Amino acid sequence: MKQIECPNCGAVFDAKETRCPYCTYINPEGAEAKYLRDLENRRRELDSVDDRVRSEYRGEIRKGTRTALKIVLITALVLAILVGAWFISENKLFNNDRDDYAAELVWEHEHFPEYDILLESGDYDMLLERIAEDGETHDVWNWEHYEEFTEIADSLWGDGQ
Repeated sequence: MKQIECPNCGAVFDAKETRCPYCTYINPEGAEAKYLRDLENRRRELDSVDDRVRSEYRGEIRKGTRTALKIVLITALVLAILVGAWFISENKLFNNDRDDYAAELVWEHEHFPEYDILLESGDYDMLLERIAEDGETHDVWNWEHYEEFTEIADSLWGDGQ
């Protein structure tokens, strides 16, 4: 080891020391060597930081991708459930509409011939009463003579004006 003499106090110490161990006078050679060593250590640390940051970044990307995928899958599942529920409800409505339509046709088949008889016999008061009563729950305007009867009713009782 190289020994040097302190220019301040005259003590002898190792040249690698940054300061005199006795009077703390700075040793330029040792301080420069230590500075360069520290600088190289920092460079290595920064290089390893890049590797750690890259690794952490990749981990975060994977985690974010998994989270996004979970959100997409859950959203798709909820959407599929909603569409399924809508389809089932629409199908029930369609079936109910079809059943209601069939029931209405049966009702018309049973009652419209009675309307025809009342119209042919001229019993307009009774026909008006039946149409008013049945019109609350059934489609009486589907009767083939409905418009003809409304004209007769308007001429007999007025059009409500």
